[in-house]
Amino acid sequence: MPSPFSVRLLSTAAPAAALAAGLLTAAAPASADQLRMVALSFPPLIYDDGGKPAGIAYDIVTEAMKAAGHSVTVEIMPWARALDTVREGGADAVFTAYKTPEREQFLNYSTQVLVPQVVSLFVAKDSPVSFDGDLSKLADRKFGVVNQISYGSIVDDAIKTGVLPAVEKSNDSDSNVKKLVSGRFEVMPSNRYVAQYFLKQAGALDKVKELNPPVQDIPSYIAFTKARDTTKLRDEFDAGVAAMKASGAYQQILDKYAR
Repeated sequence: MPSPFSVRLLSTAAPAAALAAGLLTAAAPASADQLRMVALSFPPLIYDDGGKPAGIAYDIVTEAMKAAGHSVTVEIMPWARALDTVREGGADAVFTAYKTPEREQFLNYSTQVLVPQVVSLFVAKDSPVSFDGDLSKLADRKFGVVNQISYGSIVDDAIKTGVLPAVEKSNDSDSNVKKLVSGRFEVMPSNRYVAQYFLKQAGALDKVKELNPPVQDIPSYIAFTKARDTTKLRDEFDAGVAAMKASGAYQQILDKYAR
């Protein structure tokens, strides 16, 4: 994941007085209609766009909760701190979160998947490289990854155990995409939406192709605190996202950032 940073991002729909009050009560949970949520900066899922929150996950969450009459304040912070904050009840929810047995002890996960985090392999448009699901067959290919980012257990383990011995590391996704396009390496594993976002930013969507099948599909969720009863909030979110998926609004948000 990208390097986290701490910055408060507030929904532009909130009135000025509410914003000022929110800054004075950062450690307290939001009121019934004003929800406080926390997240990690992870473009294009959520990020700071000129001082305002934006991203796939942010748009889905705010739209789903708006349908139930809630406005949302989001604070971006390091991931460990975000989990501690929601565990202690200082925030109503955290996103995007993978589901683990340990986290289920203090998090009330949505039933609806917030964003499917599909990890795929990307190569140059004219590359002869193909993929049948077995990474060991690509052992002679040079891979490019971003330092400190996890690509899911399958890719991470293949690199760690030497199944993929030739790996070049970049400092960020933007640099990694540019290296792929320039031929510095042959294969780039990436979250699909992250790859599409940075390829779009670089004007290189037509220069790269995604190989099939994907390496791994890891669903991520919004998860509400268990420090108080958030069953109603979770159910409202699930209903809102289900409606968005049925109407096509959910896909429109994905397309807005990725294509």
